[in-house]
Amino acid sequence: ADETTDKNGDTHQKDFGLFNAQELIRFCYYSPDFVATALVPFGYTEIDSMNQDSSGLGDINIGAGYFLPVRAADILPMIFVEFPTGEYDSSKAANIGSHQYDIKPVIFLHKTLDKFSIDAAAKYFFRLKNDATNVLPGDEFYLQCLLCYNLTDKFKIGPSINWMISRHKEQNGVNIQDSARESFSTGADVYYRFSWLSVTFTYLYDIYTENLPRGHFFQLKTVYRF
Repeated sequence: ADETTDKNGDTHQKDFGLFNAQELIRFCYYSPDFVATALVPFGYTEIDSMNQDSSGLGDINIGAGYFLPVRAADILPMIFVEFPTGEYDSSKAANIGSHQYDIKPVIFLHKTLDKFSIDAAAKYFFRLKNDATNVLPGDEFYLQCLLCYNLTDKFKIGPSINWMISRHKEQNGVNIQDSARESFSTGADVYYRFSWLSVTFTYLYDIYTENLPRGHFFQLKTVYRF
């Protein structure tokens, strides 16, 4: 992301130079209905305009959920807790960790309609106080949706959208005016399933952001089944 935006979505800085790369290792356990998962990130983040960077272990997430007994679609409520395991320096803007806990209730939905499939998620992140700065980062609400078409039994492709809006930040119990964040991103997913491995490539572009960087997101996801 080279640009940042202000409270109105207008360009605030054109040469921000944010680069973030992560390797996310996710372990999942499935019983017929119960799901448990742990996500361990390792990454590198850099802000070129500030000559700052940070790398190493990020903030670990642990979650659990249970599929609802609904036949019309797969509906999975889960709750995640994010732990402040990543390195953090309050004097820097580039940090691999956040130095605060998040509690994340999430509802996932999957529905297959002939050759089409719909995947959607609603997420609410309760973002707790950063004790190093005495700042509440502001809770975040996400809506995400992916519509795919099966070109073959193993290959599918389709458009995706991602919308996020947050509350204002607070410092020392006082609202920081005009600090709420919003983003709307759109792109596409490409999915291919081998007999022992599934691979998904995701691309998203930030069409609109407020008080956030605006840029491009790329993800390559591989799933191994044991």
